Amino acid sequence: MVQKKVFLRVLSLVLICVLLAGCGDVERVRNYFIEGFVAYSDMDYKRPDMETIERVLAKAIEVSEGNDLDEIVERINQFYDVYDDFYTNYSLADIRYCADLTDPYWEAEYHSCMENSAAVDAGLEELYYALAQSPCREELEGEDYFGAGYFDSYEGENEWDAAFIALLEQESQLQSSYYALCEESLQYESGTDAYYEACGREMAELLVELIRLRQDIAAYWGYPDYVQFANEVYYYRDYTMEQSERYLQQIAQELVPLYRDIFFSRKWDAAGRPCSERETYAYVRSAAQAMGGTVLDAFTLMDKAGLYDISYGENKYNSSFEVYLTSYWEPFIFLNPMQTVDDKLSFAHEFGHFCNDYASYGSYASTDVTEVFSQGMEYLSLFYADAPEELVWLKLADSLSTMVEQAAFATFEQRMYELPAEELTVEGLQKLYGEVAELYGFDVAEYVDWEFVEIGHYYTNPMYIISYVVSNDAALQLYQLEHDAQGAGLACFEENLDTQALYFMEFLESAGLQSPFEEGRLAAVRQTLEEALK
Repeated sequence: MVQKKVFLRVLSLVLICVLLAGCGDVERVRNYFIEGFVAYSDMDYKRPDMETIERVLAKAIEVSEGNDLDEIVERINQFYDVYDDFYTNYSLADIRYCADLTDPYWEAEYHSCMENSAAVDAGLEELYYALAQSPCREELEGEDYFGAGYFDSYEGENEWDAAFIALLEQESQLQSSYYALCEESLQYESGTDAYYEACGREMAELLVELIRLRQDIAAYWGYPDYVQFANEVYYYRDYTMEQSERYLQQIAQELVPLYRDIFFSRKWDAAGRPCSERETYAYVRSAAQAMGGTVLDAFTLMDKAGLYDISYGENKYNSSFEVYLTSYWEPFIFLNPMQTVDDKLSFAHEFGHFCNDYASYGSYASTDVTEVFSQGMEYLSLFYADAPEELVWLKLADSLSTMVEQAAFATFEQRMYELPAEELTVEGLQKLYGEVAELYGFDVAEYVDWEFVEIGHYYTNPMYIISYVVSNDAALQLYQLEHDAQGAGLACFEENLDTQALYFMEFLESAGLQSPFEEGRLAAVRQTLEEALK
């Protein structure tokens, strides 16, 4: 996994902005971004030039062998420029392809970027290994640059060799096949037999291939399985597999009975109430205006620069996400709405990510941490937006559903990587999904044993799903704080928006929040949800 880039460029940019703003006040710096933005409509895509990236990398590695610290830093920043340019264009291609999965131009550009991403990441790793051997390493690890001990993990042999890159490229190719199947699936109604027969079966077969390949990736790095590899290398999780497994089991015991009780509540009917794009936007705007501070600043930038797409499209990718366009220092929100009241919460969710990226100039925090802000914005919007009472009930019911359903999906994901080779088949996955679905109460309504193929994270963001569960627990604490004392939840949210915390448990301690694994915590969650939903 590529190490997160340090704040070398971020600090330089902030200092420049301070000078332009005329003082050292952070608020003035952020105002500079609001006034000096680049509108999304003015962001031109250009296919990344791999030859240029390779040339800039080679020069940076060359000068790292010398004693000229200033030149080394200059060349590092030049590589960061082309690295950021690559991923900014990759993100632009992603956004525009997701806006219309039938557009052949953006499909080709997206896949071109995806296929080259492993080589670009390998280049960053190669540079860091070179810097670890530089005569200027001691200065580079000073507090003005990378920080003490930054290159400790880059001593020895570089594991990002041709064989490992080839494995990552195979994964990218399989993910490209997944997107092609998603495009094909637009012709069929989700969840139907026709959907499964036309593309769902192929999606299941593709998932089997991905699992096998990812097990090979983990083995290449010396890990016993992909679950442990992803948790440690991709997500920087500072809680153990045993803790997460026990937590998921406790959710089945503590929360599934309540999940069953409310499943057929008539209050769910409100979730299907039609909601226009205008209403969805107005909801988040009212929340931002009432919350003020950094949240309002972020919304102002989003509004002025048009950094969002929340319109409905028949050919759009059926999902939502937020990305940071590093070369422009601006976040962007993508949403394919259901055109129901749930869209208000979905937009609030992605806006929470937007605020975190805005406040931190592109967050390097771990996934478990960043999801606290997205889900936290959903909860806080209930207090600050023009939220009808029905939406409060729906959000708390959705919170329960998130805990239970995402716990089920996370459990299934962990167990599918544990299947013996002879059971790692489409039929084996269907059997496993049926077992997990019943454990978590899915049998209270109709479900099909192949519906896991519609969970995109299994294909594009493996081992991500547990983040929704643990972070929802932390975000719910913001709701509890705000419920007990007006402004308390918002204060905690605002104070931590610029965090760059890599480790979830460490972040919780610094923010004054409880661990989801703490004895009695799930009982407190159940009590809060019961009071709101009964």
